[in-house]
Amino acid sequence: MSTVDRVQTAVMSDLLRGALAPGTFLRQDELAGRLGVSKIPVREALQRLAAIGLIRFETNRGAMVPELTAADAEENYALRRAVEPRLLLQAVPRMSIVDFAEAEMALGGDGGVAARNWAFHGALYRASGWQRGVAMTEILYASVAPYVALYTEDLGGGQHSEDEHMALLEACRRGDTARAIDLLDHHLASAATTLIDFLSPAETRDKDPQ
Repeated sequence: MSTVDRVQTAVMSDLLRGALAPGTFLRQDELAGRLGVSKIPVREALQRLAAIGLIRFETNRGAMVPELTAADAEENYALRRAVEPRLLLQAVPRMSIVDFAEAEMALGGDGGVAARNWAFHGALYRASGWQRGVAMTEILYASVAPYVALYTEDLGGGQHSEDEHMALLEACRRGDTARAIDLLDHHLASAATTLIDFLSPAETRDKDPQ
């Protein structure tokens, strides 16, 4: 792994853990000092992350984690609904007892809710053998992490999400691919609808000249 890759991985991990809240500015000197590298690979890593939409650059202010918007929630969840069911379709017939154990451990694991969410879903999807698809999905999870935290912790979706995870895991254990895909799509659609409905009025209020 190159130095740039290491910096990129570290920032993505911070996003997944919820350590970088929306609106947070990423200071290149602080990142360089924490990771023990120069500012050059940090700058390149941030440019990579901006290119895939995980951060953005503000003129004369530097790199920041984007604020939450209904439009971004819609895009992120539409992409997840396009990619993840296909990964699950590929994965279910190939899942082993190890995959099931890893997914179950993730549900009660340490770390933030978004990190546990990726650990659970990632454990299911890796059995697909589609490395590029799983890597793409991890990027989506880094982007959607603050939305997951908002949905589960602030909008009351936590227990509902956990119940859906358990039902999804049981369908995978039974080898019921059709049921697993149906549960996954409902899981994603429910969160998307709740988030978009919540964020849309908030954006309207922010734009109100009053």
